[in-house]
Amino acid sequence: MPSSLFYFRNLDQQTGDAQMRAQWQQLAATSNSCEAIYQTPAFADFLSACATPHQRFHLYGAYTAGHQPLGLIPLLHTGLATGAARRQRQQLVLLGSSPLLPPDGDLLEALHAFLLAEFPRVQALVYRALPQDHAISQHLLQTRSQLMLALHGWRGCHSMALPSSYTEYLERLGSKRRYNLKRQQRQLADAAGGALTLQVIRSPADVAALEQGLQQCCPPARRLQLWDAEEMQALARFGLLLCFRVDAGTQCCGVLLGLQSGGVYHLFNILPAPAWQALSAGTSILQLALAYLCAADGGHCRRLEFGYGQPGHNYQSSNAVSLRSHVLLLRASPANRLYRLWHGVRSSLLQAVRRTMRPR
Repeated sequence: MPSSLFYFRNLDQQTGDAQMRAQWQQLAATSNSCEAIYQTPAFADFLSACATPHQRFHLYGAYTAGHQPLGLIPLLHTGLATGAARRQRQQLVLLGSSPLLPPDGDLLEALHAFLLAEFPRVQALVYRALPQDHAISQHLLQTRSQLMLALHGWRGCHSMALPSSYTEYLERLGSKRRYNLKRQQRQLADAAGGALTLQVIRSPADVAALEQGLQQCCPPARRLQLWDAEEMQALARFGLLLCFRVDAGTQCCGVLLGLQSGGVYHLFNILPAPAWQALSAGTSILQLALAYLCAADGGHCRRLEFGYGQPGHNYQSSNAVSLRSHVLLLRASPANRLYRLWHGVRSSLLQAVRRTMRPR
C-alpha cells in the first residue's frame, strides 16, 4: 500500500470513549504480540494513573486516505526529564513491540517516518521485546532503512504453554522431578510450621498483604526496585495485577509478582523469604502458583511468559525459548551513527573478554 494512501492521527482525547475502547480492546485481544498486555486500554489507564513528569502515554490511529481505520498505535514517550536531567535522551516506545496494525512494510515505514517527524526531539523508536522471527524484525533487517540497533543482542525469552490442569502439567515432568517437587513442598511446610497456603492477590484490598510479604522478603534496596504500593493498587484497580503470597502457619514463605491479561500471565519476580531459600522455597511458590494458573476456576491461563533470562526452573519438557531484543531505531544523525558504532565496538570487546575468561 503506497504511503500516500494512509495517514496517522493523535487520539489522546478519545481514550475514554466507550466505542473507541471496545475497538482498542478487540485489537489488543487479537494481537500477535508476546507483550499484548502493554497494548490494552487497562495498561494505558495504569500509565495515566501513575504518570510521572518523565514519561507520557499517547495513542495514535492509522487510517486510509478514505478515512477507514487501519489500527492503533499505543506509545510511551520517555526521557521527558526536567532540571538537571534535561539532557536525557528522549525515546518513543511502541508498546507491545508490535503496532496494532496490518502487517504491511510500507505502512510500517510510513509510521516510523511519521513518528520521528511528530516528535522531533525523540532520538529513537523502541521495540522493547521484538522477536527475531517477527515480520517487523525481518522487515527491518532486510530494508535497513533505519539506524537499527539490537541494544543487548538477541537474548532468550522463556515461555510455557499451560495445560488445562496442573495434573496434566505434572505429567509432562519425569517421575523423579515430580517426587522432588512434592518433597520440597513437604520440607518447607515442616520447617515453617504449617501447611502451605496460597493467597491470590488480585484486588486493591489484597495489596496490603502483598506489601507486608514484600517487606518480609526483600531487603530495603531491593524493595525500591519493585512496584510501590500506589502502583500495585492501580494495577489491581484496572484488573491487571495477579500476584501470590505463600504462607505456612504464621510464616510468610515468599511472594510472586506478575500481571495477567486475557489468557497470558507475565511473571516478573519470585521472591522467597530469606529464611526459606535453602529449602527451595522459590520452586514451591512457583508450583503453587502454576496450580492456580492452570485451574479452570483460577487463573485459567494459556501461556506463561518469563521474559528475558534463564529461569531456574528451565525444563525442556515445558519451556519454549524465543530470541528477542530491545531494538532501537535511531534517528539518522551523526551523533546517533557514532553511538551505534561505539556500541558495536563495545559489544565486540566485551564478547572477546568473555571468550578469553572462559575456562578451558
